[in-house]
Amino acid sequence: MNTDFTFWGHNCFLVETDSEALLIDPWLNDSGAFFGSWHQWPPNGHLREAVRKRCAEKSLRIYLTHEHQDHFDQDTLRLFAGHPDCTVHIPAYKDKFLRDALLGLHLRTVEMDESAEAGAQIRFRLFIDDSGINHDSAIFVRAPDFTFFNQNDCKLFDRMPMLHKALGQVDYYSVQFSGANWHPACFDLPEEQRRQLARKKVLSKLRNVLGGIKTLAPRFFIPAAGPAFFPFLDPALNSGVGNIFVHQDELDKYLVQNGIHNTLYLRPGERVGEDTSHAPVTCPTADQLRLYRASHRNSWDEIDDTFAKERFEQVLQRRLAAIKSIALPAGTPTLAFNWGPGDDDWLQVDLAANAIVHAPTPPAPCEIVKASTKYFSLMCGNERWQDIALSLQASVQRIPDVYNTIANIFLFADESNLAESLVQNLNLPTERIAIAHQGQRYEINRYCPHQGGDLAYASIDDDMNVVCPRHSWRFDLGCEGMCKTSGMSINAVRLDKTD
Repeated sequence: MNTDFTFWGHNCFLVETDSEALLIDPWLNDSGAFFGSWHQWPPNGHLREAVRKRCAEKSLRIYLTHEHQDHFDQDTLRLFAGHPDCTVHIPAYKDKFLRDALLGLHLRTVEMDESAEAGAQIRFRLFIDDSGINHDSAIFVRAPDFTFFNQNDCKLFDRMPMLHKALGQVDYYSVQFSGANWHPACFDLPEEQRRQLARKKVLSKLRNVLGGIKTLAPRFFIPAAGPAFFPFLDPALNSGVGNIFVHQDELDKYLVQNGIHNTLYLRPGERVGEDTSHAPVTCPTADQLRLYRASHRNSWDEIDDTFAKERFEQVLQRRLAAIKSIALPAGTPTLAFNWGPGDDDWLQVDLAANAIVHAPTPPAPCEIVKASTKYFSLMCGNERWQDIALSLQASVQRIPDVYNTIANIFLFADESNLAESLVQNLNLPTERIAIAHQGQRYEINRYCPHQGGDLAYASIDDDMNVVCPRHSWRFDLGCEGMCKTSGMSINAVRLDKTD
């Protein structure tokens, strides 16, 4: 039985036999994602019809890893609404946003949990991260001729030893290697501090990728799921220098330095195979950016600005009402939203007091989001707040510059799961574990206070920091397990020395 395996750009892969096809995360539009800020690099919109034709005469299963717009692209999915034998498979997330959106597209949808398998000639199962505001998944595909593990954006690095045992031989492994959030690009910071923060995040990401490759030991590694490029934003974001959106040449340099030589660098539309390899894809040139802007529309310019302060206040009040029964710590930062130069161009949310404040310039601690009225008009509608943040159209300032999980959840969670996400974070399991480093034993909280990563699989760096395997948060064993960038702790206690 012949099996084809094709990469179509970003995180879109197609596995197919003569009669069956599995299409993963198709994002093949020309208008980008996150309100036109993110675009596929290299571009792949011209391949939409080719993908549709390849799937037309086959029993088609589409797998969507999660609901971010660069993985869940409604424009591309509409191509398959008339397919006579098409089923969309998604993880059985507690939040039903993705399921409900697919039903609105009139696509047959099946939710799967981790115990389920699907497919006939092409079998697949999934692994889910459904913690708080994070909904993501990885998929393991067993085709007639090969196996493929696509981790995409899913932060399962604390489960890698278990995955290695569960999956067996992995022929092809793919995982995101480039950053994908608004920090530090959108934050009001001195330029050198921003560059240093970006570099730390890049190295943490690359270390996780390297760890995944070494643990799973695939025959080949395929970098994917980024980076995107940003033709209508600050051109500096496209360089991969001084920000988290690094390109494949940076990845290649890091992997080669660490002894990894089995990477396949694919272009959209290319078949995956042992002899498929290229030089890494580099960042777009100034000429490529200019030509792309000339031939593509800026979707942000087409969004209607319907902002009204009263309506925004109602939205904020609804979110506060959803969490009114939850006691938040007294030191929780105030959130402030600002859209103009006047004193009336502000709204503050005192999270600890569960109240709206009409005043400019909030007291510390606080987090201030400054943006256009168009940005805040989107926050008043049906769009997801985390998608709006990923438009990178806002400027953010934290006073002091300390991450706060509660504020982050309020800014990113959907209204429907805001309360549940807060409760889940405030009530992490209290299990304690013992670890050892350089002959000294410590007792620590097992689960990271950021997003619940399992610290039983953490590493300890040369500076005596316990490094969370999910997002590389560092907790100083010499300072009772304190994370110096967030003020959160894993409550480390020194025990008797080991023999």
